[in-house]
Order: sequence, then C-alpha cells, then structure tokens
Amino acid sequence: MMRFSRTIALATFVLGAAAPAHAFPVEVANCFDTVRFDAAPRRAVVNDTNMVQTMLDLGLADRIVGVSGIAGVERHLIAPPGVVARLNQFVDRAPLLEAVLGLDPDFMFAGWSYGFTPARGLTPETLAAMGVKSYVLRESCIRIGRREPISMETLYADIRALGAIFGIEARAAGVIAGLEARVAAVAGRIHGAGEPPRVMYCSDCNTTSPPVSVGAEGMTSLITRLAGGRNIFDDIPNSYVRVSWEEVVRRDPQWILISDHRLPVEAIIRHLTSDPQLAQVEAIRKRQFIRITYAEQTPSTRSVDGLEKIARALYPGRFEP
Repeated sequence: MMRFSRTIALATFVLGAAAPAHAFPVEVANCFDTVRFDAAPRRAVVNDTNMVQTMLDLGLADRIVGVSGIAGVERHLIAPPGVVARLNQFVDRAPLLEAVLGLDPDFMFAGWSYGFTPARGLTPETLAAMGVKSYVLRESCIRIGRREPISMETLYADIRALGAIFGIEARAAGVIAGLEARVAAVAGRIHGAGEPPRVMYCSDCNTTSPPVSVGAEGMTSLITRLAGGRNIFDDIPNSYVRVSWEEVVRRDPQWILISDHRLPVEAIIRHLTSDPQLAQVEAIRKRQFIRITYAEQTPSTRSVDGLEKIARALYPGRFEP
C-alpha cells in the first residue's frame, strides 16, 4: 500500500511539473451523455470518501472548494500532511443544491447514490441549468440505466475522464498503468488456486435489520472476483442492495468483508458472532472477517488496495509475509 502511495506522489510531482499545455475543449462520456469542457475546472465540489481520495491521488486538492460525505472518516483519507484538514466540508453530510451552489462551483464530481439524488434536488441536470458541469461516477450509472458490465475499465474510465477534464492526461495514464500492473500481479499469484471461496460484503450488519450487500455490478463484487473469491450475491444484476439474513445463512459465506467506515468493525463483528441465527455461517463460525475501507471497496484510486487485501486474506500462501 505504501508503495502505491509513493508512486502516486512521484507521478504527481514529475508529471505535474513537466506536463505539456493541454488542448481544450474536451468531451467526456458521462453515464449516457457527453459533457464538453472548454477549460479545466477551478472550483470543484466532490462528494464521498472514494471520490475525494481519487481527486487527492490525482494531485487535484488545490481545485477542491468543498467536499461532502467524509465527516467522521477523515482518518481514512490518504494525503500529504495537512491536506485533508484543509478540505472545506459542508455542514451536512448530504448537502442540498442550494448549499452546493453557495460555494460558486464550476464542477461537481459525485455519483447516483453517492451524492446525486433527485430527492435533494441535486442532479447533473439541475447543476447544468445553473452553469455547473459535472462528472458522474461510472459504477453508479447503473442506478439510472443499463451500462456495460462492471470491470476495471469502469474505474479506469473515471480516472481517464478526470485526466481529460483537468488537463492531466499523462498523470492519469500513469496512475492507471500502475493499477493495471498490480491487478495483473495478483492474477499471477492466485492463478490455479482452485475453487473460489464464497465471500459476502456486509454493511449495516450491526443489527437484526436486513443488511446491505453487493450484487454483480458493484465495485466490491468486482475486486472480490479479481482477488479469487466469489460474491455470494453475484446473481443480483445491481450494485449495492439490501438482502435478508435468511438468504445470507442459506448462501453460507466463507469470508465476510466488513467496511471500516462509520461503524467500529469490532461492534459489527460482536453482533455477527452473537446472533444465534448466524451461528452456523462458516465465516462467522470461523471468524473469517476481512476489514476493508470505504475507498478500497468502492470505485477509487484505492480499489486495488482492497483487491490486494482480499487476495492476501483468501490465499495467504500465495503472497510473501
């Protein structure tokens, strides 16, 4: 993980210093539309931990005028000293359109169910009507229509688009190349490992209420598969979905991914291991839990950190100590 952080920092410094002048206008695919940018945004609003992390890793902290969705989880963001503390956070974790416009932005990076929602009046369309351009997280496009099946290209498309939007294509290409190499390295190590273990992603898993898991079209499902596991809900053609505890028991995961986000992982594990109806679930009986951060399990420049973490847990013998 530290190697990747140093690689991004070096690429940001070198490419940022030597990058040639960028030609505008550019057009980028944005879910099922195309958006034209005549110049790089200078006042960006960014929603949620994963997208903030991607902007930081691309060296774009100086373009951010406001962030939402990171309150209480700032400790998970990876950046040079002082950068996260200087981010201007909205009072509300999920700001309304009026609050966003109050910062006079020229750009917003968010996703459907990751900040954009008609219920709060905050959508690419309402922003465009006020002269604010946006880019929608590619994974989240499934919330409004049928996109291509998820793959690492879904994430790389986000990084490539941000590179074009902000005039840092070479920097973005370098980040993608590094991620591609790491994905290939994991594939090489786990090749021929045998039957994929059954894995469940578990969110809101600290009560008896129905938990949130991931279907075939979520990034968490993709990195589980690339790490050599099988998502037990990969027959659901959606991203993040509520499921029943009865179905969890029936599908009997051998490993459970727990997001180290707003709820203490220890509290979640305490509930899972004390609920009698879950006592015979293999992952719970054997206490086979994998702690993963939000930025690692959702689309971001840290998703491959999550992939590597899962692969090491599932196949420890295939990796160096």
